[in-house]
Amino acid sequence: MKGLVFLLALFASSAALAQWNNPFDGYCNGEYRVIGTIGLGAGDLQINDDRDFAGYASIGVTPAAGVWQVELRYTNFDDGRVSVDQWGIGAKVDFTLTCDVQCLYWMVGWNYGEFDVGTVEKHGILYDVNNDSSDNYWNAGVGYRYNWTQDFDTSIEYNYNNVSKRVRYFDIVEDYERRFDLGHLRTLTVNFSYRF
Repeated sequence: MKGLVFLLALFASSAALAQWNNPFDGYCNGEYRVIGTIGLGAGDLQINDDRDFAGYASIGVTPAAGVWQVELRYTNFDDGRVSVDQWGIGAKVDFTLTCDVQCLYWMVGWNYGEFDVGTVEKHGILYDVNNDSSDNYWNAGVGYRYNWTQDFDTSIEYNYNNVSKRVRYFDIVEDYERRFDLGHLRTLTVNFSYRF
């Protein structure tokens, strides 16, 4: 009898939990909203120290209150010497619980990046690396958001990506293998977001 009561309690609580935490029901009831974002700006990879175009697109979920957001993000950076394609999952959390029109927030995430390294400049010398590599790394940043309407906002974000990927280069002249640390990737973007 104790086993039967235990099983009934377990199944009843599991069904209640599944009903309560169903994200599709939450979206249909207006508790959660899907948010799409496009960002354009500049990026800087530490090893070459060349500022150039960086852009990203993301899709995420946020509660109707808008205190936090979870997103899947694609970022592209290309300084002419190194090209980065980055996919990641991240979270944004507001600094305050009451953010009606304008708000500061912080961001964290985990990324997978693919690097197409052409040339690397180190101590004034240009090395023709021509190597591809990939790595996982974390990112952190801050942002400022201005809500124009309940559905549309613009924001400015600074993001620090801790790449620290090493690429190998074999110097034929010196018969020596060098390893270059790509360093961090920093981006500053202006973003446009719409909530569905």
